[in-house]
This record gives sequence, structure tokens and C-alpha cells, in this order.
Amino acid sequence: MIFIGSCKSGFGQQLFVQRYPTETHQASVQNWNIAQDQQGTFFFANTDGVLIFDGIHWDLLPLPGNAYCRGLAIDENGKVYVGAENGFGYLQKKLDGKFEYVSLMGLLDEKTRAAVQSTDNVAVYDGSVFFSDEMHCYIYRNEKVDVLDMPNIWFVPLGDSLYGIDENASILYHYQDGAFRNTYLKLEIRSTRLVVGYKEKYLLIVDRQNRVLVVDPKSKKTQILSEEINATIRNLFVRRICPLTDGRFAILTDQEIIIIDLNGKILSKVTSGMLSESNLWSSIFYEDAQHNVWFVTDEFLGLVITSSPIAYYDKTNGFKGVVFSLGAQGEERYVGTDVGLYHQQRNHQFEFIQGTDGIIWNIYNYKNRNYLAHSDGVFEVVQQQVTKLIAHESVLSICVLRHNPECIVMGTFDTGIWLLTKSKGSWSKRKIKGFDEEARFIQQDTLGDLWISHDGKGIWKLRLNEEMDSIIEKTIYTTSSGLPSNLNNRVFKLSNEEIVVGTANGIYTYNETSDIFEPDNRFVKALQGSIVYSLAESPEGQIYFRGRESREKMKQVSGVLLKQADNTYNVLRTPFDKITWVDSDAPLIATQSGAWFGNNNKVIAYNPNQQTFFEESLEPIIKMVTAADSVIYVDRLIHRTMNIPYSKNSMLFSFNVMYYEDVEKNEFQYKLTGLDKEWSAWTNAREAHFTNLPEGDYTFEVRARNVYNNESNVASYTFHVDPPIYRTVWAYIVYVLLFIALVYWLTVLRTKRVNIQKRILEHEVHEKTKEILMQSEALEQQAEILKASNNTKDKLFSIISHDLRGPIRQFGEVFNLLEQGYISVEEFQHKLMPNLKESANYVATLTDNLLQWAKGQMGGILVNKSEFNLTDVIHENISLLNPQAIKKSITVKTEITEGLPKVYADKDMVSLIVRNLVSNAIKFTPERGIVSVIAKPEPGYIFISVHDNGTGLSEEDINKILGKEYFTKYGTSGEKGSGLGLMLCCEFIEKNGGKFSIESQQGVGSTFTFCLTIVQ
Repeated sequence: MIFIGSCKSGFGQQLFVQRYPTETHQASVQNWNIAQDQQGTFFFANTDGVLIFDGIHWDLLPLPGNAYCRGLAIDENGKVYVGAENGFGYLQKKLDGKFEYVSLMGLLDEKTRAAVQSTDNVAVYDGSVFFSDEMHCYIYRNEKVDVLDMPNIWFVPLGDSLYGIDENASILYHYQDGAFRNTYLKLEIRSTRLVVGYKEKYLLIVDRQNRVLVVDPKSKKTQILSEEINATIRNLFVRRICPLTDGRFAILTDQEIIIIDLNGKILSKVTSGMLSESNLWSSIFYEDAQHNVWFVTDEFLGLVITSSPIAYYDKTNGFKGVVFSLGAQGEERYVGTDVGLYHQQRNHQFEFIQGTDGIIWNIYNYKNRNYLAHSDGVFEVVQQQVTKLIAHESVLSICVLRHNPECIVMGTFDTGIWLLTKSKGSWSKRKIKGFDEEARFIQQDTLGDLWISHDGKGIWKLRLNEEMDSIIEKTIYTTSSGLPSNLNNRVFKLSNEEIVVGTANGIYTYNETSDIFEPDNRFVKALQGSIVYSLAESPEGQIYFRGRESREKMKQVSGVLLKQADNTYNVLRTPFDKITWVDSDAPLIATQSGAWFGNNNKVIAYNPNQQTFFEESLEPIIKMVTAADSVIYVDRLIHRTMNIPYSKNSMLFSFNVMYYEDVEKNEFQYKLTGLDKEWSAWTNAREAHFTNLPEGDYTFEVRARNVYNNESNVASYTFHVDPPIYRTVWAYIVYVLLFIALVYWLTVLRTKRVNIQKRILEHEVHEKTKEILMQSEALEQQAEILKASNNTKDKLFSIISHDLRGPIRQFGEVFNLLEQGYISVEEFQHKLMPNLKESANYVATLTDNLLQWAKGQMGGILVNKSEFNLTDVIHENISLLNPQAIKKSITVKTEITEGLPKVYADKDMVSLIVRNLVSNAIKFTPERGIVSVIAKPEPGYIFISVHDNGTGLSEEDINKILGKEYFTKYGTSGEKGSGLGLMLCCEFIEKNGGKFSIESQQGVGSTFTFCLTIVQ
């Protein structure tokens, strides 16, 4: 838990301080040193060990023997070196992301090791690490430790050099060529902790006379840093000094921390009284990477937010109650609350001004005089003197008239407006007739008209008579007059006397020509529709505002509008995003030194002259990646392959950003590219969990933003989720093998069944033959025919068995080679797979034709006629065979008459006929040939022709085909045919009532034609 404290300036101004008590970090209150690595993680040398802090989590690493940790230094690679009691070493990150201590004492001989005392100081320089105790200096480099007889050396790295200071004699040494060489420059200092590096080339010291000096160690020249600083700290007991990045200096004394500029002006203070009387210790005084200062007390570690231009005042500065108004008069400041008026002079707290008890609704400044709109009347204030001018209940606003400063218009809660006039040193009031509404805000324009805003009704423009006791012209402006709403309209006057209105949609101005209000284009882009509660212009022309983000969004906002060369304004909101604004009456003043904002019971102070660091880049880090229960990544250390097994496809990402100011307001967005298309919503969570990720490539991305809405760069982590085992390459190989085995088994089974049927048929034929032989000689002739048919079948099955055995054996041989490693998976996929695929297609086609033929021989084929579109069947089969044609660069063309009528036939049989005829045409056509499929209607029929310019057929071959005799030939590329295709075509055409004809000429080509019946 972070406790927020405060720090008071010379003006009573408080900076923001974050406290980390022992209850939070669970370690000793004694912290001796501090170091911050490149990622932003802090390491504290603590009495209980090394204390590690990443902005969220505190971890304590005890050292061996519970030794004290006294010194720390970090090299350019992020390795943390530790100086400890009776030893030294470094921290090493383990696989679980935790650190472990590795001692370097083993590199020393036994005698030297026994003499090592507390190594309080550690430094890294030029690839070497320096440790110092009361007797020696130890230099670690290249896995060796050299020992120098240099007792009590305090190291000061300075640019490209390393210096050492003898803590006893205060003599400066320069490390050169492996040794510390005496510069013969003696520093007049009380303590080596009063020596720090300055601007990469100088030493900044506080001497025994309490002067801040700048020492050039190369020229050995010493000069005073600033006489003004020395005058300011002359009577202080300075214990540490820290030059800040922005040119200011942080000084630690025995009682307080002072933030001071080069001119000796005290800008801020942190006193022990403001830190619950905790005692300031000098062991840690350090500016971190975000330009804030760490310190330590006897109760907690502290962080002063010195990088912010925002400070505040509250009741600890002397005022009480809710802030309703603010005022300025020269260097003096006033705060009006529901208790009364408080005054602050330079270098003093706020003091209550007696006689102002009540609510101060408004403070109006006119020529070094302040007028109070008070719940009991109107008061005049000059410095701390207050005079009651008029008694009146619930005065809300005041307007001194331009032409007569002795006349004041007073606005009230429920009695309208009144004129106050001064005569002979006394003031009187009279009612201005014609207006009885609430008058919270009043302004007078250059024409003398009064503009009065009402929070619920709109805006009035009033014109008074010459006596100024009556309204002679009154106009109310509402939404019908251009205002975006009748609510929350407030009139303000800029330094050029221009009247503007803060509305529910930005800033509006009055158009006198059209007598309406219009959005002021100078501010539209900057405000983007924000509700504006209050405005104040500084002498430099900067316009500060308070308001709300929009009518739909309740977030309170503040900022400063900066004028551009084209007369428009840009907005700066970043410094104010730190503040949680409260919806109040939003008082606001602007001066040369900045602006004050009322915020309930606080006053927020903004210093525009302070250097800021809001644009410095933020770097989120992915701290840990877990796949299921396995840590695979820790702080850039990859411990496992980034190929994640499918069984561990649940991923947990832990991330952080090292920004320590209001760390609880750091937010994160993330997405998993490969799964998410959009970033997540902004969240304070520092983990993202993804479960059941499919296989594929992923990149986890995360970005952060801090309290100032500064958005970081993107950190990413890329990984791959492997597919499950049943979707790997080896699994698919197994699937192919199983498929081939299944095809082979089915083929063998079908063949056995055919053989059984053949044997049964032979037996029946034999029996019938014997019977026929006994009855008639004529039947013997029929038996001879059946015998010849059986011989043909035997020959056919013999050829088919041979044709099946070859491809199947080829599959087995290839997979044996693959299994024994003679060929690689890549060779199998890219060189052998296409041939195996072709063989598999051949086996499938052969098996299909064989089964169809066998069914026909056994009378098992039934003709199932139906009406169908022949065009679709032709195109489907051409698409199926197109890869075969592309392989031979053959062009397959169709010439199908448009609007071809449907046919009546068995669709499956027709599909097989078309497929076999086109396949044969491709097979017997040479490369770059042409195959044409022609379909045209004739009376009662559709004629389908398959024409090719291939090898052609002899008359003998044509007769064999039409006679349904079995024969086979090789194609133009050596393709093997089964001999069954054309036999089936003849048989299926006949079964569907069609006719089949062949025209062919060897060397020229062939045309196969058949016809089908048209649906009547």
C-alpha cells in the first residue's frame, strides 16, 4: 500500500510524496543504498538483504548468513552487483523469475577471503566492478578479482572516468591503467556522501564551510556553484546534495529536504514535521529515471514527486473549509471558503482575516483592491485589512462598472441585482428594478451592457437607464438563441474586454449581428465539446479552465489553452490528469507565476515554468509467460522453446510498466494477434489469460499508459502452438497408409467374392453342360461358348490382379524407404507423392470399373432412370478429369447446345460413360492436343460425341470394342488402361436404350458417339 504524504514549500506549497513503510515492504527500516536497472526495477541495500521493488510487488532476498547488504551497482547489461557484510557478489535471475545471490568470494584465496570486511561501496566502470571495504579495494573483471591496498575508498563515476575519494584523508584519486592514481587534490568535505557527479564532468561538493562548490578534477579548479544557494543554506546542516535533471537541486539537511533553484530560491520543502515527525536519514538521496527523488527515514522509504508542475495547499497550510473563491493582488494570494477569507503573504502560511466569517462566493480584483461577494454583504480587502461596505444577505457576485469605479453592481441569490455607490467615503445600495433572478456571474461589456448567467435558465443581457436604477432592455438567451443547453452557462471576460461564455459544449461568443450565441471556433478543436465551469486568463494570454469531459461523461477535467499563430488554441491537459477533480463551484485564478484551482477543500497550484517529462517514452515489460503449468519466459530470458505443445495451449502473460508516480493509476491494453483483432479495454490488471488456443502463430502485445495518459511503446512476445498429434504430418501419412490398406483389402475381398461366384458358375455350367450333352448336341455348342467366356474372364482377372499388384507393391516399397530414412518427408511430399496419388487414382478407377463390370456379369446392376440435366454431368466429369488433362497440356473443350433439354436415363451410368470416354480421349491424345465434348439435340435424342486428335484406332480395334471383346493399350504417356472402360460404356449405353458408334483414323484421331432419349 502507498501512503500519500506532503511536502511544504516556502509558500506553504505541498508536493506529492509517496510513502512505503516497513509494513508494506516487510523488511528492515535500515536502507543503505539504492540502484535502478534499465527496466526501472529498484534494488535497495537493506539490513535484511536485497529489497526489490517493481512498483507493485516487494521482494526481499536474504543474503547468506543473513548478512547486511550495504552497496549496490548495476552494469550496462542489467546485472546487479552486491556489496555485503564480509563479502560481495551479484544477483542472478532463476527460471522462475526470482533472483538468487552468487558470491564472488570463491575467486579470492583463503587468507584474503577471511580478511574481507563490509563492502559499503560498489561501482561499475569500463567492464570492471569495484568493491571497497575498510582495508582494500577489490576489482572484479573477467572472472578474476584483483586486490588493491586502498582502504575506505568512496567511488564516484563521472562520465568516462572513475574517481575515488579516500574517506579518511579526503584525497581524490583517478583510476587509470588498472590503478588509482593520486590527483593531489584534497577535498575539504565533512563526508564523502557530500560528493556527487555533476554534468558528467564535474564534482559537486559541500565543503566544511557549508558552501556548494564545483570541482573540475582534470584541471583541479574549484569554484562556487552559486552565491545565492550558499546564502540560503549557510545556516543549515547539509548532509546530502542531489542535482536534478531540470537544473534544480535537492538538498537533504538534518531536519528537512529542500528543493532549490540556482538563484537560491527555495521552491519546496519536506520537513520531518510534515512526515509525522519521522527522522530523515542520509543513506539514500537519489533521483530516479522518472526524475523524482527517493529518500529514507527511520519509519519508511519516501518518494518526492519533484517532476510534476502540480502542487497543492490544504488545511495543513492554515485554511479551513470548502474553497469557493480565489484571489490575487500582486504577490499576495487569497482563498475564500465557506468559513471565511484566508490571506497568504510571501513565505507565510495562510492566515484567517478576522471579520470575514461566512461564505466567500467571489473575489473581485480591481486596481489593487479586492472586493468580496460575501454571504453577509460586500467587503473591501487591502492586504490583510478588511472593510465591510454593505450588509446584504447572500451576495453571489460583484461587477465594478467600467465608466465609474465608485459604482458596483451586486448580484444576489434571490433579490436580483443592486447598485452600490460611494459618496463621501460611505457606500449605499439601491435595488435595480426589473430583474429579480439569481445572479451568480456578472460581467459588463464595452457598450456598458450587463451579462448575467443563471445556472439553470440561461443568460440575460441587461441595459440600464442613465440613473442605473432600472432595466430598460432585457433579453434572455437560451437554446433557442444558440446555446447548447440552458444549464451551466457562465459568463467570463478576457483581458481584451471580450465576453465569452462557458457552456455545456465548450466556449461560445455572442454574435451581435444575428443576436445569437455561436461556438467560438478558436476553442472548438481544443475543448472538443467539454463542459466549461470556469475560465481565467493569465497576463501572458494563457487561458486556464475547469470543467467536465462532456455531458455524457462525468470525468472532471482541467487544463490550459495555449494560443497559436493562427489565433486558435491548443489544449494542455497532461499535467492536470494527476488530480482527481471534485465537482464544485470550480474557482480559478491565473497569474504570472501560474494558476490556482479550487478543488473542494484543496487549492491546486500549477507552475507552467517548471520543466516536465511527460513525453518521455514508457517501456512496458513482459515479466513472465506461462504455458499451462510451465514457465517458458521470464524477463527476456527464454527457458523453453517458443513452440508450445497443443496440450499446453492455455497461456498466462504477466506484465508491468516501471512508472512509480501514482503507480495504482497505471493502465494496460493488450491483444493476441492471431486471435484478437482489437485491443482490449484499458485495465489496471497486470495479467492476461488465454485458454484453449488453436494451433497457429501468435504474437502477444501489451502497451501501458500512466497517470498523465502518456501511452507507452508496445512490448511483444511471439510463439507458436503446435497442432495436436492427430493433425501432424506423420498422422496424415498413417491415414494414407490405412486408406491404401483398406483399398487393397476391399479389392482382395471383391476378387475373392468374384472367384467364388465364378467357381459356382463354373459348377453350374458344368452341370448344365453335362445335362445338355446328354440331351442335345446343340447344347454342346452353347457350352463351348460359355467355356470361352470363362476363359476370357480368367484372362481378365489375371491381368487385373497383375495391374493391382504393381501399384500396391509400389506403395509398400515407398513407405519402407520413408520409414528406414532413405528418403526424407520433404522428398516424399514433393517428389513421390504426385506419382503415388496418380497410382492411387488408377487403382480406384480400375476397382470402380471392375466392380461395375462384375455387377453386370452377375446381373446385379439395376437401371435407375430419372430426368436430369446432361450439361451438369458433362461439366462435373470434365472438372474431375481436368488435372489429368492439365498434366499433358491438353485442352478440353465443350460444344453444348444452349438450352439442352433434359434426358431420361440412369444418371450414374451416364456419368461413368462420359468419364470413361473423356479419360480415354485424354489418355490417347498426345501433349498439347485437343479433346472436344459435343452435345446437340436431334429429334427424340441427344447425341454426345467425344472427339480427340490422338493416335486413333484400327478397324480391328473398333470391331473388338463394339463386339465387347476385352483388350487394352497404353496411352501416349505410357498410361495403363484396364480394358474394362469401353466394355462398360457399350453395355451401359445399351441398357439405357442408346446407340454407340466409333469413327477413327490412325494418326488423326477418334470420335466416340452415343445417344440418349430426351424427356418428352
